[in-house]
Amino acid sequence: MVRGLVVVHSISAENGSMKPTRSISTAWKYTTLLSLGLASAVLTAACGNARWAEHAGDNNSASGAPGSEVKPAIFESFEQNEAANKVDILIVNDNSASMDDEQKKMSIRFANFVSALKGIDYRIAMTTTDIDSARWGQHGRVLPWSSDKKELILSPSTSNASAKFKQTVQRSETIGCMSVDDGYYCPSSDEQPLKAITLAIDERAGANKDLFRDKVDFVAVVLSDEDELSTAPANATRAEDVITHFEKAFKGSKRLAVHGIVVKPGDAACLKNQASQGKGAKSAYATRVSDLAKLTNGSLNSICDSDYSKSLSSISSQVRKLVSSFDLEHAPKAGTVKVNLLPAPSEALTWTVEGSRLIFNTPPAAGTRIEVSYEI
Repeated sequence: MVRGLVVVHSISAENGSMKPTRSISTAWKYTTLLSLGLASAVLTAACGNARWAEHAGDNNSASGAPGSEVKPAIFESFEQNEAANKVDILIVNDNSASMDDEQKKMSIRFANFVSALKGIDYRIAMTTTDIDSARWGQHGRVLPWSSDKKELILSPSTSNASAKFKQTVQRSETIGCMSVDDGYYCPSSDEQPLKAITLAIDERAGANKDLFRDKVDFVAVVLSDEDELSTAPANATRAEDVITHFEKAFKGSKRLAVHGIVVKPGDAACLKNQASQGKGAKSAYATRVSDLAKLTNGSLNSICDSDYSKSLSSISSQVRKLVSSFDLEHAPKAGTVKVNLLPAPSEALTWTVEGSRLIFNTPPAAGTRIEVSYEI
């Protein structure tokens, strides 16, 4: 928790150009309302990224046309915490019988995924969509990357990471199970990627403690050719259930983004292709993963692509944006955003705004104060 008195001097940078002015102290979270020259302030303690927001009250402009309304001027401030430039990533791998080819395509292009994360302190772990088969159910627990079962995460310092990913994403239990109806020797055919994410979160202090770091944003990447519980029946885990579970577990200390390599809803050709892979093959539109991706600013990519390089590079790009971004309270009016960094960065940083998200080309250093002014 950061405490102190906030003193605003100026916000002088505009249109993606950083020109820091005088420094200010950092902060309790607070909101100030200004109306007709009268101010009232509410000061509340906040943990995590400290921010402040100042809202101009609704009144008439003395210099504008009679009766014209003054648009609210919004000011927000963030302090970059020690989790800057870090991300924890969980691959949720469908290990059901029909996924052998897709696992191979994923393994071949893992290098594309991590190369686009260069410069980011990432941790990558993997679990499966099987949470109930007697022999293969992972229940959200991460899989080991090495034969000694001690290596549970991949990081920028991991040796032979691509080889380890390849041997782990291609599941031995998947091979040869297409035409076998066996509840013990083969994995569950009722994929549950959303439920697996919630169970993985439940293991954050247990089996998955190496993956989850304090205040570090969390990304899940789902590879599956079916929906939640295969066809998303009424009792299947919903996107809203995952978000509620995540917020209850982490209490606003980190953000969630979910991406899918799936059968996109409405892609009839892909659906047909996945269902025609052999005897017993099934497929379904990924409606629940789609819902979760939309609610978390994630993305959907086609499982039917012959090459996953584009999909994985796109997901990496989205991950980079997440760790380099700050969520504003509102979507700013175009051309009104001003940004100030304190202290000044040693190298020039640029920024863009997408919706209500302020995105830097490179994350500001830990301890940097980011001041933002905009109109709505």
